[in-house]
Amino acid sequence: MAVAPLNKFITIAVPVAPGRQTVYTAPTGVSAIVLYASVANVGVNTYPTVTFTHNRKSTANKTAGNLRRTRLVKNAEIPPNDSLIIVDGRLVLERSALVQDSVTVEGVQSGIVTITDVDYNNISGVATVTTMDPHGFSEDSEVTMSGIAFTCGGYSGGITTSIFPTPQRPFIVDSIVDTVGTSKTFTVDAGIVKDIPHTYLPAVHTFVSAVQDSVTVISGGGGPFTPSSANYNGATGVLQLTIASHGLSNGNTISIADYGLTFRCSMDNYLTDHPYPRPTDPASTSNAQLSNGVLTISNVTTNTFEVNVGTSPSGGRVGPLQMELIMSILENSTS
Repeated sequence: MAVAPLNKFITIAVPVAPGRQTVYTAPTGVSAIVLYASVANVGVNTYPTVTFTHNRKSTANKTAGNLRRTRLVKNAEIPPNDSLIIVDGRLVLERSALVQDSVTVEGVQSGIVTITDVDYNNISGVATVTTMDPHGFSEDSEVTMSGIAFTCGGYSGGITTSIFPTPQRPFIVDSIVDTVGTSKTFTVDAGIVKDIPHTYLPAVHTFVSAVQDSVTVISGGGGPFTPSSANYNGATGVLQLTIASHGLSNGNTISIADYGLTFRCSMDNYLTDHPYPRPTDPASTSNAQLSNGVLTISNVTTNTFEVNVGTSPSGGRVGPLQMELIMSILENSTS
């Protein structure tokens, strides 16, 4: 006898945090219908904007990973004490052997600052957050954070690097360190995680691609080269490039073309591509900070070498809570 499909209603209620965030992905064996979605302006005298996007990722063998984005709204402004209804009917999200659908939300608002350190005490739950510029918060301010990377040690579950907060939620500022108005440090109660210490990481980068002949040899001969992989450590500034049989030696020098290497970054949960070096980055040939991009090679192996392209302590973003999203979804089991 056939078993009737199981229907389940769920509600998603999250703040619209800095950057783009995936708020729902159709699970395996489920087709879903977004019955309602709206974003409310919960700030004071603010005019934030929101973009809401339907994403369809191919899961077919020949085209796996290809992504098509369709925006339902783009940079729609939400006045104070108002809300924007994005879906008021039915938006079908599929999950099959060929496609997987998801929805993302991205807000643009005032007051966003970059996080450079988070000291999290998993026993007390207190997180001490340091920002690159003065954050402008006061005690009892509501804030949202995103894209904070930690290593989580001493846990048999095998967690190595995780992006927080997950699930997304707002936080209340408990205290301000230093002088209000110029402080770069505040504390929040982030909740207790028993027996799992967390260590902050600068933004984690994953290699996507390289532009053809983006690496030029200044001294040592050979080239130009196209790296097949790259690994960047923001804490040390060391960039390891993989180039098969490159023939270079320690002490040789290279340069990297502006926007020659593309990475995805934990600061936006790996959702968008970021090309480096930018003209303002230390390793750019347009910047005198590192000898106008003339980089000295070290730790050479047959297929890899390292260069120092400058540290990047950035690792997440924080801003005042200005928008909140609510979605009602009907899940229909197809298995």
